[in-house]
Amino acid sequence: MMEIFKEYVSLGADILDFGCGYGRTLAELSEAGYSNLSGFDFSHSLVERGKAEFPELDLTAYSGGPLPLKDNSFDAAVMLGVFTCMAETRTQAEALIEIRRVLKPGGVLYINDFLINCDKRNLDRYKLGQERHGIYGIFDLPDGGVMRHHDRNHMEALFFDFDILVFKETVFETMNGHHSGGFYCMVRMPG
Repeated sequence: MMEIFKEYVSLGADILDFGCGYGRTLAELSEAGYSNLSGFDFSHSLVERGKAEFPELDLTAYSGGPLPLKDNSFDAAVMLGVFTCMAETRTQAEALIEIRRVLKPGGVLYINDFLINCDKRNLDRYKLGQERHGIYGIFDLPDGGVMRHHDRNHMEALFFDFDILVFKETVFETMNGHHSGGFYCMVRMPG
């Protein structure tokens, strides 16, 4: 991420990490020399963990809806694995509307996330997820979580009102040690 991020985002930029978890990415950005960093996450417990591990970071627990931020207040935003945690397309679109609102004209958004996979394990769970939730690519986790992998066309359609600067497919290793097809991209607000 850092290589592409540095190509498009200056060190003095105001940066938002939407879905920051406990702040690991913001800590990496801080270590790379970025200093104007803010993070928001839906998980209060992860934000509390982040505040304990990285007390210098600005982390905020967020329950959804409009972000408590001014319009056009960030030069860049980051969303790492966030869409996978949002099963409904409407929720994904609403998150992007908020990101678009708080980004300055010409601001950039870096995203990475997971794409539909074709291995038996995933195909089986997509089938069960579609039967249960009505959308192909959704699957349930043993702990009760509901996740979603995406078709590339779906993701590009979400970014219809951004200029796509980079969109690359790749393979990620998941937290459970599996390999999963995914992508990273950098999109820009018209400006």
